[in-house]
Amino acid sequence: MTNSTATTLLPAPRQARPSPLEALLETTRRQMGADLTYVAALGADPDGSQRRLRAVVTPLPLPVRAGDAEPLAGTLCERVVRSSAPVIVPDTSADTDAAGARSRGIGAYVGVPLHRRDGSVYGTLCSLSARPDPALRERDAQVLRVIAGVVMDLVEDEDAEQEQRRAVLDRLAALDATGGPHVVYQPVVELATSRHAGAEALSRFPAGSPGPDVWFADAASVGRGADLELRAVRSALAGLPHVPGFLALNLSPATIAGPGFAEALAGVPLERVVVEITEHAAIDDYACLLAALAPLRAAGLRVAVDDTGAGYASLRHVLAILPDFVKLDISLVCGIDADRSRRALAAGLVTFAEATGAAIIAEGIETAEELAVLRELGVSHGQGYHLARPAPLVVPAAG
Repeated sequence: MTNSTATTLLPAPRQARPSPLEALLETTRRQMGADLTYVAALGADPDGSQRRLRAVVTPLPLPVRAGDAEPLAGTLCERVVRSSAPVIVPDTSADTDAAGARSRGIGAYVGVPLHRRDGSVYGTLCSLSARPDPALRERDAQVLRVIAGVVMDLVEDEDAEQEQRRAVLDRLAALDATGGPHVVYQPVVELATSRHAGAEALSRFPAGSPGPDVWFADAASVGRGADLELRAVRSALAGLPHVPGFLALNLSPATIAGPGFAEALAGVPLERVVVEITEHAAIDDYACLLAALAPLRAAGLRVAVDDTGAGYASLRHVLAILPDFVKLDISLVCGIDADRSRRALAAGLVTFAEATGAAIIAEGIETAEELAVLRELGVSHGQGYHLARPAPLVVPAAG
């Protein structure tokens, strides 16, 4: 196609970063030398008489946008759909069936049908220009046909992602309606005295649904991660008056650095709160995280690095954050009584913690033998099924 641009038109406004589909359409538009390339989906209304523009790319400030719907009848797209074959119109003024296109300022057009993976017709992929293009040939339609397969892969992948997003949002809405997530508390014990030093708040979700890690990851994938984390924090803090010692809350670095975290802690005795930062959460900006924590730590908040020993990231967290608690990951604790390498690594972390003024909490203690070795190594705190299982708080009845 021959590219045509009216010199009196203003440049298009700056757009957000294009999606993969839009990027492919822009490459196609340039390859075809067209003024506009778009994907149109059929069935924009119940009777299927309309088409909806799924994606549109053009350098011109035309009054055409993704999401626009219009009647299919009388358009060249209708001819593509009806014939289920490519349609090439080098000059709409020479085509008696292209009066509608010509009245809309279209001089040249090429379009191909789009088929879903199951073979059904989805819509059309089209390129057009304001001026006629006598050079249009069958090869142009063949180029579009090849691209159409890639376009439909992107469309169906996008649709699957949107469906998954809707499903996650529906699950979150249902959880919110029931007041979830619910919270249980697992005691953290001083190993030398067996005294309960505090408790970790753990979120619980409806029976039969995915585990907490999946819930929080799914929420983050749809931009609701902080909302879900802070909802869990508020539920956990409601039990603070009935928790002996400190209350540990699991939070991602992004939520800690966000505005809602400090608001959730307003009025809370911070000297009784410990924030756990997991090894599995990437920290892109330690300075930002530390700046968010600084005023809260100054007011008494303490910080723990979770899952230490499970990977390199946790050690980076420990060195950068200098936490008040270092939590040994369950993979390091499990079987420590029968594994010299685990004991050596745990001993090294105990030495490091002593040098930096931190306390060690061993997670996942499940046997008396593990507990005995951890005590010998000088680990100060622990939690696990051998010590106490997670459970709802027992709140004394009002007298």
